[in-house]
Amino acid sequence: MANYKSKTGFTLAEVLITLAIVGIVAALTIPNLILKYQEKQTVTRFKWVYSTLANAFTMAVAENGAPENWKLNDPQDMAEILSKYMKVSEKCYYKKGCLPSDLDAVSLTGQSRYSTVGNLDLHVKERFNNGIVLLYTSVRNGCVYNYIDEDGTEKQSSGNCGVIAAFITMNKTNRLGLDRFNFTVTPNGILPNYYKYGDDTIRQLCTKNWTSSENTNGSTCGEWIRRWNNAKYWYD
Repeated sequence: MANYKSKTGFTLAEVLITLAIVGIVAALTIPNLILKYQEKQTVTRFKWVYSTLANAFTMAVAENGAPENWKLNDPQDMAEILSKYMKVSEKCYYKKGCLPSDLDAVSLTGQSRYSTVGNLDLHVKERFNNGIVLLYTSVRNGCVYNYIDEDGTEKQSSGNCGVIAAFITMNKTNRLGLDRFNFTVTPNGILPNYYKYGDDTIRQLCTKNWTSSENTNGSTCGEWIRRWNNAKYWYD
């Protein structure tokens, strides 16, 4: 007697329903997975820069003494001191290279006020093999500088030896706090800008939805990552 095996299969309607469910699940999960991946990349690359600069600073102090004694008359002076202790693959001092000339450096919200670095070809830059670029934007000899107070009097401040911008990704619209982070060179180390601010201010100035007349959005995001080891500000 012959044995007959029943054959079962999906109807066209069942296949379409299954595909629809898969599509819905993908639409809900894939964007979140992409954001999580981007956050991880941002945190990883920021921490790499932070560690690289911290190590270079430590070795530079061991050989050259405290940064207050470095002769910092020009951004190139600081670049040459620190790059000796970093594996820099290319130096672009006051010339084209290392960064695209047309890179649009903006705030975290995408606005260009305040945070733009100007003509990139006129800066002191250094590039690493992983594509990360350092841009030395200012230096202060003796780690002191004069400023005009609100009452119009000239005063002196100390503790700031210079500023270094780190471009961790090369998106055409390069956002402060996502693609680019600023570091302050202090007598005690190289730290993210506004490292002395309280938690509330760090959160206020690191949000993609906040606006101000100066448009400082993103200026504290490096310190956010240093404190909380995440970059959730971009998608919260």
